[in-house]
Amino acid sequence: MSTALLVGLPALLVLAMAVAWRRRVPAPQVPATPDPAAAPPLTTNRVEEQSPSGQDPWPQALADFRLIHADELPDERRVAVTAVFRNIPRPSRLMQHLAAVDLLNEASAARLVELIAAEPVIAGKLLSAVNSPLYGLQTPVASVAQAVTFLGLTQVRAICLRYALMQSFAQEAPERQAMLDRVWQGSALACELAQVMTHTLSIRDPGAVGSAVLLSFLGRLAVTATTPTRLLTAADQPDHLGRTRAEQALLGVGANEVGRLLMRDWALPEPIIASACDPADWLVRPVASSDSGHAETLALTYLCARLGERLASGALPSLQNFDLAGEDSADFFHLRHGLPSAGLGRWAAALRAPELSARLERLQANSFRGY
Repeated sequence: MSTALLVGLPALLVLAMAVAWRRRVPAPQVPATPDPAAAPPLTTNRVEEQSPSGQDPWPQALADFRLIHADELPDERRVAVTAVFRNIPRPSRLMQHLAAVDLLNEASAARLVELIAAEPVIAGKLLSAVNSPLYGLQTPVASVAQAVTFLGLTQVRAICLRYALMQSFAQEAPERQAMLDRVWQGSALACELAQVMTHTLSIRDPGAVGSAVLLSFLGRLAVTATTPTRLLTAADQPDHLGRTRAEQALLGVGANEVGRLLMRDWALPEPIIASACDPADWLVRPVASSDSGHAETLALTYLCARLGERLASGALPSLQNFDLAGEDSADFFHLRHGLPSAGLGRWAAALRAPELSARLERLQANSFRGY
């Protein structure tokens, strides 16, 4: 039996039993003897993808890493991974509308306001967020429509989408809730960063980018909410590459692909799933697309998620300390070399804008759980 199976399958059994104990349901049945030849190796020497001429040498950490996608797993393993997380309560139908609605369409925007207003818990949390010290509004906001007037549909959508997800991940244990709160904080910072950057860089459909950034955290939330804390601590690496490597050793796939499987299980439309999960490929290669605007959107989604994580964990004190063009982390290697030089310069300058750093610092200072 391969090393990947020896490591991954027992871990799946442990996770399944942990979930079943908490939910008081039978543990999912993980196949005992899957075909070892069908399971992809967790690592491989990527000698076929040498650094192009004139480019920095590949970081060694990337050279011996292979990113595994959910669709590469044998059916038995894919079913087993999905089963581990299936007992997470499905979010309300509002989440699908929040993720899919076209905010450039006035009728859809009006419909979104109606949908939010019809969900008293989400609407109440939205109003609480809007009236918090973070925004410093002089006049209290009393309705969803007023919230849209003050903050705009894109930001209202992001807040409500986050709260719709939070309903699925509430925890009673303080230690685990603290871990989840850090992920929530990372997602909030990443969404705020995406909103500013899409405006600064004139990226099309900023609302879709914000939703994709938030949904890209779904897998991390699921893993954090269900994994035994001992295993979770062992997989908690400071960099995205290290954490993904540890998650693949634990589950067979990283948290991003767990999110893909979970969204499929929730029957979200495939284009929404792709917008949230495909950006993770920037870790191992530039994401090619016949539509240059789409490739840029995927790159920005990846960048915002990684920076949100770093800011929330304290690994990055401020964006003023981050230089995308000079960043030597393996997490950003392909982003630096895959973007056109002119675009890279614009992105780096936008990230160093003092007003952006100040905005994110206010969010961190005034944040409460979920936003």
